[in-house]
Amino acid sequence: MRPYRSGTAHNGLHDWHWQRLSAVVLALLIPLPFLLLICIYSGNIDQISLLNLLDHPVTRTLHTLLIAALTIHGYVGLKVIIEDYLHCSCARVVVVGGLMTVFAAISIWWLALIWGWF
Repeated sequence: MRPYRSGTAHNGLHDWHWQRLSAVVLALLIPLPFLLLICIYSGNIDQISLLNLLDHPVTRTLHTLLIAALTIHGYVGLKVIIEDYLHCSCARVVVVGGLMTVFAAISIWWLALIWGWF
């Protein structure tokens, strides 16, 4: 038995794979900022060491991966919810387009902060 209308993608497996892949990346990267906060509050890292650590290219790359995973995970999750519950395809296109614009703007702003594009 096939669903009557299966959304714009007609197959949720692609979204499911992106959601799981981004969840694995998030599960690996989310503990790192919390470990850094624990080191800061325990007094193991001073301000100069923290700035040197955050300015390192590896740290910036990991932060970029975190931004990409958060963006993909949030966008795919909200897109699937919108596709499931918003039945008018015209409104769905407008809302998903707006969602994509907001996620892109936030990601570009966040990357500009991290890589110092200002």
